Amino acid sequence: MCFSASASFIAGSALTIAGVASVSQLKKPSHLLFSCIPLFFGIQQFCEGFLWLSLSDSGFGEWQTTAKYTFLIFAQVIWPFAIPLAFLLIEPLPERRRIMRFFLFGGIFTSLLLTYRLLFYMAYARIDGCHIEYDIATDETIQIVTGFLYLSAIVIAPFLSSWKFSRLLASVNLVSLILTQLFFRVYFVSVWCFFAAVQSVIIVLIMREIKRDTLKRRAQAPDEIASGVEPAGI
Repeated sequence: MCFSASASFIAGSALTIAGVASVSQLKKPSHLLFSCIPLFFGIQQFCEGFLWLSLSDSGFGEWQTTAKYTFLIFAQVIWPFAIPLAFLLIEPLPERRRIMRFFLFGGIFTSLLLTYRLLFYMAYARIDGCHIEYDIATDETIQIVTGFLYLSAIVIAPFLSSWKFSRLLASVNLVSLILTQLFFRVYFVSVWCFFAAVQSVIIVLIMREIKRDTLKRRAQAPDEIASGVEPAGI
């Protein structure tokens, strides 16, 4: 989290609880990745908490590299492909899944480019007031390409979901992106990850929505469910 170590640990704990609640709604193995998103954000926030400690207290200095790169791996490598993949796996409508695949391919390409950047360029993190500033040396072309593809995979793809609360999540995420860019541009990686982590609580509502729809369709048409037909989104 972008404010303090204690705030990061509190956020990580809350997200872990939300993640358990989300996974408890699981009805299909293919929805596991999506339901685990709050848990993954919780791990990411715990890592930033340890990074806060390592940057402010030399006694925790040995944690700095591990905490920094684990946080950045989530932010720059995992999320670009995991978010569109997770939404693709819960999407019941074939025509929407076909479009989502393009965003998934873009996300995978982004993850590969950002993995290259983390491997071959130095990453720095420092405390600046109430925020952590991340700085990764990079080629300008890579920065422009990955920036465009990253935002497409993370922000646009969820809008294609047919689930009502998914579109709410996508809308909140877009607003948080704009606010972060306007007011926290220097600390973009840390602050937007914080907003995204908080928003991931909405995933509990999406999983409940999917569970209700699945149970409703099982009650109305058990033969259709048994034959493997996907329930339609709302």
